[in-house]
Amino acid sequence: MKVLIAGLIPNDAGKTVLAASLVKALLREGVSATPVKPLGATDLWGHPEALSRSREARLVVTWDGYILHRASGGRLPIEVINPIGALLAPTPPSRYRSRSSYEASLVEPYRRAVLTRVTGCAGGSRSLHLANADAMSRVPQQVSEALQEVIMYLTPPPTPASDEAIAGIFSGAGSTAADTCLAMAEASSDAVIVESNSDVVAPTPSSSYPSLAIMVVPGEAYLVEGTRLSRALEAIAMSGRPWAAKAMEALELTGHLGRVDLPLLEDPDEGYPPDVISPLVEAVKGRLRKG
Repeated sequence: MKVLIAGLIPNDAGKTVLAASLVKALLREGVSATPVKPLGATDLWGHPEALSRSREARLVVTWDGYILHRASGGRLPIEVINPIGALLAPTPPSRYRSRSSYEASLVEPYRRAVLTRVTGCAGGSRSLHLANADAMSRVPQQVSEALQEVIMYLTPPPTPASDEAIAGIFSGAGSTAADTCLAMAEASSDAVIVESNSDVVAPTPSSSYPSLAIMVVPGEAYLVEGTRLSRALEAIAMSGRPWAAKAMEALELTGHLGRVDLPLLEDPDEGYPPDVISPLVEAVKGRLRKG
């Protein structure tokens, strides 16, 4: 079964902490659970440690992908857990022709995606790395040197790409490849916890048909019937593109089965305690019992 976790706001909704907490709690209950984040991007200014993780893995590794991989106990390779991953570099205003161009880069992350990995899992996992020459030209010298060091380690070596090519991947061109990795996770798990990106409802076609969904916002999580969500997406998604629909709009159509209050976490790595996550764990186990 698939459980979809989506954020009701674009940034810092708490999706990854909730997904990791749910995976760990299900594993403790004897349920084979695997997280999958089909599309993820890490801002290196906020998480520069993604560079060292990428060097170690010889793959582009996002911070969310690393957290989810660790939460699962390494059940599947990190590139399967996060099949499309990008590293976003700081590109300051001085590198743009106008203020509007710089401001556009803040809302269109592909403009700052210096390194992107696309992994497909048909017949085993295979990865492709892309280096966005347009984005690299806007990066300060010292950041560029750090990126060049990572590029030396990547296997396979990156292929040059443009803003337009990366924008296509962020806009759904990589969804077919990502869904092959989602299928691999489903084949080896009782429950796959799919984390969406930004405030998108579902990042790929396959992920838009979950058994259950959890919509999260700081302070609360809403449990949503999967069938109702799929029907809502059919009504609001454009031309079968679920990643074009926003989670808040979908929740207004579906309503919710229940609500869970989420506390502040002084140490997000610890995740939510059992008394908080228990209602979501029981909902997943109940759906598994029903088949």
